[in-house]
Amino acid sequence: MTGDYFKRKKNNRGTTLVEMVVSFALLSIFVSVSAVVISNVTNLYYHVRGEAYARQVGDILVEKISSEIATAQYSSKNSSVNPCIYTETVFSEDTSEDISGNSIMVVDETGTRIRIFASDDEGILKIYYYPIVDETVAGNAADFKSVYWAFDKSIYNGYVIESLEFAPANSVLNDSLASKYEIYDVSHTDYNSDIVAVYMKLKSDRYGQFNICRFVRLCNQPENDNIRVD
Repeated sequence: MTGDYFKRKKNNRGTTLVEMVVSFALLSIFVSVSAVVISNVTNLYYHVRGEAYARQVGDILVEKISSEIATAQYSSKNSSVNPCIYTETVFSEDTSEDISGNSIMVVDETGTRIRIFASDDEGILKIYYYPIVDETVAGNAADFKSVYWAFDKSIYNGYVIESLEFAPANSVLNDSLASKYEIYDVSHTDYNSDIVAVYMKLKSDRYGQFNICRFVRLCNQPENDNIRVD
């Protein structure tokens, strides 16, 4: 009887203090490791998702820019209609607009003079359509007023354009912008004079910064005539 009693007491013996300390130590190590793994996975997820969003927004913006300047008109007799990159930081037509970077002026395939730039105040892409005067109709009845064009802000998905800059791809300005935007293996000696380099920096408070570079060929620009920079 006595032996059975002590045997039962031994089998029902509780956890010792040492075992509890070891258990909590192992648990804390497991939780710490799990927290690091979860944090790394979460950061990677947000980085990948942010990059995907930035690429999506960047592609929309750069495609619009490319479509406007790729078919820009060129004239060997009237240089004022030829593509020109302006380094001014303020665009003063109708209203005054601060520019994030620089701007490019072209006469598009419809014969309309336009200026493309990023608004510093709004962080969005803007295209200014200059007024059109129809001298064939009396009294300015067929004239078109100037207008600003922009995408709806919803397409930016929380991003803003921190800077947008253009450069003749065959100029040293291209090398300088490539370095500024951390785009590597770019040399102006690799490009002809009919190519425009487009650099854009997108920024999101949630996902950070994303740099974009695109080279656009001007279909009507001769290879031996450099793009103007004023």
